[in-house]
Parts: sequence; structure tokens; C-alpha cells
Amino acid sequence: MLLDKMIFIRVFTITICILTYVSGNAQNDFFVTAKNGLNVRSEDNLYAKKVAKIPYGVVIEKIADTNKEMTIMDNGIEITGKWVKIKYRNYPYIVFKETDIDTKEGYVFDGYLQPFKNKDAITISSISEAQYNDLKKKVSKQIEKPNKINDLDSIKMLLKNRVEWVSQFKNEDYKREDQIKSIIIDNGQKLLMNESYSEEYYFSPDSSGYYPEYGILVLEGGHSMDMSFSIKTGETYITAGNPEYIHHSPQKNFRLNGSYDGQECINYFFQKKINGEFVYLVDFYWDYETCYFNEFYWISETAFIYKNARALGLETMPGYFKGKIK
Repeated sequence: MLLDKMIFIRVFTITICILTYVSGNAQNDFFVTAKNGLNVRSEDNLYAKKVAKIPYGVVIEKIADTNKEMTIMDNGIEITGKWVKIKYRNYPYIVFKETDIDTKEGYVFDGYLQPFKNKDAITISSISEAQYNDLKKKVSKQIEKPNKINDLDSIKMLLKNRVEWVSQFKNEDYKREDQIKSIIIDNGQKLLMNESYSEEYYFSPDSSGYYPEYGILVLEGGHSMDMSFSIKTGETYITAGNPEYIHHSPQKNFRLNGSYDGQECINYFFQKKINGEFVYLVDFYWDYETCYFNEFYWISETAFIYKNARALGLETMPGYFKGKIK
């Protein structure tokens, strides 16, 4: 009983830490857009020591700006930015060697950082029930059902050259078959999992699975939260989501995505197709007080309607809404 209680406390604490990290200081949160990872340096210049490399899609916190601007060329594209000071973590991947600390600070070039929140990217307005029903009549109600593989052995066989699973355990009593050790993404990078966190993610046949169309592996964390990994890019649930919540726009240039947060809500966000790949665009959760939708429909390539979204902290948020991606 004591052991079970300790395990519950550990899972609960890690879940709260994850949620706090993503939402606690959201205006200063940015995610890394450098496909090969973003170098962290000890000082704000290119000659300073490299202290870490943060993978694509990982969320960091900006804690200070500098006045040191820089322009670089990346595959013929000019990128301008400045050095900023950040706070970063060994989560979910190992980015620094020290195991006795969880958070460090350093400097990065912000030309490869994108804001996690952007209220200016979406407009939302209330509409009447009659307006909603009139718009609803004109939309395609196509149901998207992604192909899901929910047998762990089949997943291991399919991903045998991409995902390595933990095989040696300090305590054999906790030996299991579903703990991830590392992932090799499309560009050849090998991302090592921080096992202090990965030991808290499990494979549940009901909620877990691999979605080959999207290259996303979904596991289950504390409070049954989604913990997903993109085998293509290394992104996690924060910007890769869970294919079960995907709704494409008519021409499939945008899509709604999301992941279950382990409490009762869905962390919704939008993605945009750029150069044939869907990338994170904007959050559609905390700032809009959405918890989950009863209905969601695209009415054009950039406009959508939704009904009776549950609000954070409230039983319901009655009404009908129309939104548009700018």
C-alpha cells in the first residue's frame, strides 16, 4: 500500500510539473524550430562553449533578451534574430549530462524560436444558434478515422530501426516491455529519453498506439494523459498531438489537433502545412478557455465553427462560436 501511494505521488507530481511547464508562464514559452536542434551556449556569442543541443519542437522559457543581433544563412535563406537567455530542461530528452539538476540556463539564437502562444493568430466571435445551424448545413461532415496499431509487439516490429526500448533495469521487479530508451527521427538524429520521465509512460492497448500515417506513437502517462512522440520529427504531445483529435480543413492546409491533458480537457492547437509538413501554428486551449468541443466543423480553409465547448473551471460554456485563422 505504501509503495502504491509513493508511485501515485510520483506520477501525480510529474504530471503537474509537465502541465505547469507548458502553461505556467506561457507568454515566455517558445518552441524550437531548428530541424537539427538548437545549440545552447554558455554566453551570448558564437565563440562561447556549447553546453547543450535542444531538439526540434521542445518548449523552452525565455528569461531575458540581449541587444546582440545576428543574421545567418540557412540553406540559402537569411534568418535574422538576436541572442536570448533561456531556461531549459532535461525533458523529455536528455540535453545535458548532469543528472542531479532538472533545469539549466544558457543562450540561444532566437531566429529558431517560435512563440508557443499567439493570440493574434485567431479571431473568435459568438454567433446565434440559428447562424450556427445555417453554417453547419453547408459544411462537409466527413469523419476522420486514423489507422491505429494498438499491439505493442507489432509496433516494435514496425519501428525496430527507429525506437529502442529499455532492456536493462536497476530493479528487476520493475522490468517491463514498454519503456522507451531512444528515438531515431527522420533526419537521423538519435534522441535519448530521460528515463526518470520515460518510466512514467506506459503502453495501454485501449488508449495507446502507433499511427503510421502520421508517424506518431502515443503512450499513456499519469492520470491517463496522452504522451505522444513523432517518429518523424521528435516532437511530443505539445506540438505533435494525438491523431484521434485531428480535423483537417477542406483543402488540408490546416488542421485542428490536440492531446488529452490527464485531467478532463483536451489541449487543442492548430497546425499549418508548410513545405508539405504540418507544423505547430497556435494554441487553442488556455487563452480561449476551451476544454472540449461537442461539435467542431471547418466552414472554409481558414474559418471554423464549434458548439458548446466546455470551459475551464465551469460546467459548461453555452453558446455557438465562429473562428478564423488569420
